[in-house]
Amino acid sequence: MKKILLYVSCFFLAFFGLYQIKITVFAEQSGSSPESGADSRIKTAYDWLEAKGDNYGDTDAADWDTATYAWGTWWNQIMEAAAWEPDGTAAVGDVTLGKTFYAGLGDRTQKTGTYDPATSLYLPQSLVEYDDYEAGDTTGEESAWALTAGVAATGVWQDGRTSLYWSNSQGQASNIFPDQDHSACPFFSTARTGSYDGLDADCGNAINVCGTLSLDGDSLKAGGDAGAETDWYLPTQKELQQAYIDGIYNQTNTTFATTSTFWSSTEYSNAPAIAWYVNLYVGITTTNTKVTATNYVRCARRD
Repeated sequence: MKKILLYVSCFFLAFFGLYQIKITVFAEQSGSSPESGADSRIKTAYDWLEAKGDNYGDTDAADWDTATYAWGTWWNQIMEAAAWEPDGTAAVGDVTLGKTFYAGLGDRTQKTGTYDPATSLYLPQSLVEYDDYEAGDTTGEESAWALTAGVAATGVWQDGRTSLYWSNSQGQASNIFPDQDHSACPFFSTARTGSYDGLDADCGNAINVCGTLSLDGDSLKAGGDAGAETDWYLPTQKELQQAYIDGIYNQTNTTFATTSTFWSSTEYSNAPAIAWYVNLYVGITTTNTKVTATNYVRCARRD
């Protein structure tokens, strides 16, 4: 009789325990067992990750693939999200001082940037003794330039700091765009990043030379193509000055940079019939009447 009572007691305890487990624990998929459906906490977690998008795991990713881990769709998504690691290539010296980021495969440690423009970019300018035509001076203030199309002397170069592409010299031209009120020239009413087609006579020759230019700008660049780009435009005075500061004469090719003077699309404030031009070997920027046809044209574009 005692044994019977003991068995009955154990049965009720086991039944009650299983009942309690059913209340607090939800069935999940294991091996070939069926998905447990809407009541599953694993399914809830999977749905949440799916809703967050592709950056929150994948059901068959390389580092948690279904061939190696046949855990089922839900578990694989969750584990892939847990296994995520950054694969960026930035170094602390590339990122602005004080900004935090993640980079480096297998490294989840938050990093802090150390790049300080005040010392990395502008301080080296205080060390310059001569203009760029003088060989042997410091060039620490200059950026890295890359030949992105053609050959060094006559091709296209890209400034690594501004990302602007620069064409070779396109010859001499006048620069007669409207005085003071520029509304008659559509170049000035567009975004001025290459959307003007160069066909309006009111814009003058220099602006239209760049507006109609069809020139390959990136066939030597990774991801570039051999086709011609048509989004060239006449740069501003400051864009030309920045090209000089960034070392277009020292960092490209002296034949490419030339010792010529290049028109800008910037008007002189005190005399509307005059526009600014810049030379790129000694950095002089000054003005000339727009009708002058002895200055040269160099065009710029951006991706």
